[in-house]
Amino acid sequence: MRKLFFDVNHPVQALMLRPVIEAFGKQGYAARVFARDKDVTLGLLERFGIEAETLALRRRGRLGAAIELVARESRMLRRAMADRPVAIIGTSVHAARVGRLSGALSIVVNDDDAAAVPLFARLAYPFADMIVKPECLAFEGHPRQHTYRANQQLFYLHPSRFSPASDVRRELGLGAQDRFAVVRLSALDAHHDAGIRGVGQSLLAKLAALIPREITVFASLERARILPEGWRSLNLPPERLHHVLASAEFFVGDGQTMTAEAAVLGTPALRLNDFVGRISYLAQIERYGLAFGFRPGDEDSLLKKLDEIARGDRSRPTFAAARALFLSDMVDPLPWFIDLVSGRLRPHA
Repeated sequence: MRKLFFDVNHPVQALMLRPVIEAFGKQGYAARVFARDKDVTLGLLERFGIEAETLALRRRGRLGAAIELVARESRMLRRAMADRPVAIIGTSVHAARVGRLSGALSIVVNDDDAAAVPLFARLAYPFADMIVKPECLAFEGHPRQHTYRANQQLFYLHPSRFSPASDVRRELGLGAQDRFAVVRLSALDAHHDAGIRGVGQSLLAKLAALIPREITVFASLERARILPEGWRSLNLPPERLHHVLASAEFFVGDGQTMTAEAAVLGTPALRLNDFVGRISYLAQIERYGLAFGFRPGDEDSLLKKLDEIARGDRSRPTFAAARALFLSDMVDPLPWFIDLVSGRLRPHA
């Protein structure tokens, strides 16, 4: 049986690669998954029934990250030389470099602008056989790039694979007609987040004062912050989060991934951080009026837009229509990706 290696470094990659692993499994490929112990990555894979191996302890800081990278890469290379996979797929430098050294097809999947993650691009792209990214990044013009007319969230949130649960309000302890919103603060501790500002405590206080009392706010805070009075902590299994986002009145946060997830589900998403204007796939979503980006220092504009959304009688139909237009313009990236990779897979001699 031919083998595929998958390298998972972030929760969004667990979500995105799950249907890819399942699709190749149906074609008779055996998957071997390696995962970094970051946030809820390992928990998600376990809940999905995907066995994963952690190659090295997670380390922090530049020196720690370098030590971890070398350890993970050397151990993955040993496993690749023993197992002889036909391809290594992932958003990591290992997928490219180990693939080149072991003779496997190396497929790097990424949705961030190279300018936003320059170190990753310098280490991974030159060694990759295939660089797979959204069409909004076609302007980067990297050799061997392949682009699709969608964004990465549609791998797992496309309507053909995801339907919002009807009982999510009950799980949250709400009534069937109760309105709620989600606020999420990211840790902002990745290497490319150095110096990046997001939502601070003062903005949380202003949000609490602005949001109508009939809207219950559920918060998920990766950084130490004081939860405003009346807000509730969001304590659901991570795989249920998208069902929550799909039914929320709006989302406010300072991370990229959850902003995009809320937006493609038709929930207006407001984001405040220094990456605004630098991430092409979010700029694309913003052009459809599904997401709104604000830079630190422009909190008043965010509050104005939020007030407009929270008090607007036609907000939900408006954003449902925007989502429908967005989906009609996009492709389902999963079958596109499976066809692309299947056409390039080659057995080892």
